[in-house]
Amino acid sequence: SVWHAILDNFRPITVWGTDLFIFYYINPLFGEVWTQWSYLQIFGMAVLLYGTAIYNAPNAGSLLLEGQWWAFGINLSSEYEQVKRELEQAEIDDKWEAKRQEFKVRTRSSFIESPRISIHTQALRGIGAQHN
Repeated sequence: SVWHAILDNFRPITVWGTDLFIFYYINPLFGEVWTQWSYLQIFGMAVLLYGTAIYNAPNAGSLLLEGQWWAFGINLSSEYEQVKRELEQAEIDDKWEAKRQEFKVRTRSSFIESPRISIHTQALRGIGAQHN
C-alpha cells in the first residue's frame, strides 16, 4: 500500500535524525555529525518522499497532480475524473450484483404472503375465507 511505502521512507529520516540528536545532545562519541553533505541528504530524502507520494497517481492514496507548482506542471485532472467514473461504475455494478444474488435466493412469491390480495385472487388460489 502507499502508506506502507511512505512509512518505509520515514525509517532513514528517523534514523538519521536520531543519529544527529545522539551526537549533539547525548554523546559526541556516537551518532553522526552535520557535514557539508547533510543538505544533499535532506534533498535526497525529500525526493524520495515526493516520488513515493506521486508514484501511484492518479489512483487513490497518491498526491493529486493537477498542475500545481509542486506538481511541476503535471496535470492529471482528466485521469482523476476517469478513475472516479470507473469507481462509481464499479459501485453500481456491485449493488446490481448484490440485488441479482438476492433475487436468486427468493423461492416464493411475495404475493402469497401479502394481506392486500383481492378477494377474487384469494378465491382463485383457495386461500379466501372458508365457510362451514
